[in-house]
Amino acid sequence: MTSAALKFVSVTKLPSDDDLGELLDKLRGLPHAAAPIRSLADNKQTAQVNAGSLTSFTQNLSGQNKSDVQNSTLFAQLASDRAYDRYNSPMDWYKNYINVLGQIGWNQPGFAFDTYTSGGSTVQLSEAVLGILAAIATGDEIAMVEATMNGLKGLSDESKQMTIWDAKSNDGNNGNFQIFPVDALPNGDVVMVLDGMQFNASTTHSRFLWWTWESSSIRIQRAANKFVLNDSVYSQVRQAVIDKLGDRAAQLVADIPI
Repeated sequence: MTSAALKFVSVTKLPSDDDLGELLDKLRGLPHAAAPIRSLADNKQTAQVNAGSLTSFTQNLSGQNKSDVQNSTLFAQLASDRAYDRYNSPMDWYKNYINVLGQIGWNQPGFAFDTYTSGGSTVQLSEAVLGILAAIATGDEIAMVEATMNGLKGLSDESKQMTIWDAKSNDGNNGNFQIFPVDALPNGDVVMVLDGMQFNASTTHSRFLWWTWESSSIRIQRAANKFVLNDSVYSQVRQAVIDKLGDRAAQLVADIPI
C-alpha cells in the first residue's frame, strides 16, 4: 500500500499558479496574507478555513495530527479541482475527493448523497450543517462547528479567510463545500466527521452560509460519515504530500478565531 500511495501522490496533478491566478492575486493584496497558521497548535481547540472546507479541531489533537488533516484534505480538494469542475460536476468531484483520501490513508466509508430538505418554507445552510452533523457527531463537536461558522461570519468580506472561502466554496449560484470536526479516538487514531454539501440555487447571495433561502429557490445535496486516518499509511506519504502542495497551505489555509 505504501509504495502505491507514494506513487499515487507523485502522479496526481494539482492546479497550477495560473489555474489559481485570480485568487492568488487577490490574496497577495490583503493585509496579513502571509500570517503563520496558528491553528496547528498542540492540544488546543482551533479552527481554519482550508480552501472550500471549514475544519474544527478538538483539544485532543497534536499539532502533527492537525497538520496531517490539513494537508491531506487540501491535497484531496486540489486534486479534485484539477480533475473536475467542483460546481458543474460536483458528484464526480466528490467521488474523486473520497478516492484521493482513501489512496493516502483515510478509510473509505459509504458516502452517498441525498437531497436535504428543511421541512419548512425557508432554509439556512449553517443550520442545515448542524442538523446533518447532529446524527453522527457529539454535542461538543457540533458546538465547535457552530463556533467555527460564527468565527468566520464575524470576519470582514475582505479578510483572507472570507476571500479564500468565497472563492473555493461557491461560484454564486452553485456551491460545493465541506465542514467537519476532527477529534482523536481513545486509541489515538484521528477521526473526522465529514459533512459534504452541494447546492444549486436560482438566486445569488453573498455570505450564502447564513442567508435565509426560500426552500423553493435552492436544491441541497448532502453526505456525511466518519473517516479515520491510518497513520501507518499516511506517515509514509506525509512528506510527499507536503512537497506536492508547496506553498498551497500557506496560500489557501487561514485560522478562524473561535
